[in-house]
Amino acid sequence: MTNSVKYLAILMMLALYPATGYAKQSACVVCHSSISQEKDKTVMDCWLRSIHRQNGVTCDACHAGNPDVHVGSIKGISAKQFEALKSLSMSRAKGFIGIPSPMQMFDMCGQCHSDSVNRYKGSIMGIAFLNKKGGPSCTDCHSAHYVIIPDVPKTCEKCHKDTTGFDQIDPMNVNDATVTELSRLRIKIAEEKIKGKEPPLFPEELGSFQIGFVAFGAIIVLFIIAYILYLLIERRR
Repeated sequence: MTNSVKYLAILMMLALYPATGYAKQSACVVCHSSISQEKDKTVMDCWLRSIHRQNGVTCDACHAGNPDVHVGSIKGISAKQFEALKSLSMSRAKGFIGIPSPMQMFDMCGQCHSDSVNRYKGSIMGIAFLNKKGGPSCTDCHSAHYVIIPDVPKTCEKCHKDTTGFDQIDPMNVNDATVTELSRLRIKIAEEKIKGKEPPLFPEELGSFQIGFVAFGAIIVLFIIAYILYLLIERRR
């Protein structure tokens, strides 16, 4: 399927299914799915498959501007007409901000995901982000347009070399207690690895009576072996 046919099908789908929250063709969708730049097509394709689009969260929710401008058909219009439509839809008077800054995105995400954002604000990573000291923004982990649930610990590997135990903690609320818990988990994981390579003489699930019984049996076996050796030595004399 060629790109033109692909995006025509997408536009038809948007027009036919109002339950998605975007029954009317947005100026953003019409333009960005029609222009030839591969980056724009990739972004549109990600958003069209995202949970945001399924719930009616449209381009202007994050980028602002005026998506209600009637664009019609992009093909066949002059460059001057295109720029005029672009100015109307990407109007600063309508609040268009283009690519939001990390802090703007943080505030935008909080409008719908206030619980998650508030938890993150109090975490070590969230405080570092708010103080501009290297903490990740929402899109660093969730992406901007496709919007994913991060694959922990794989996503964490972008910033952390050692992600051992990350899959057993709450990545949205990393605090001092989490660091302590992570240290405990890493010690436990290391101990389990050692035990896997060198099984203990007595499994942990054995009780004291069982251990004593096994030890007594071992003594009897050793006594029998010693007695056999004694008989062999006596015969040789």
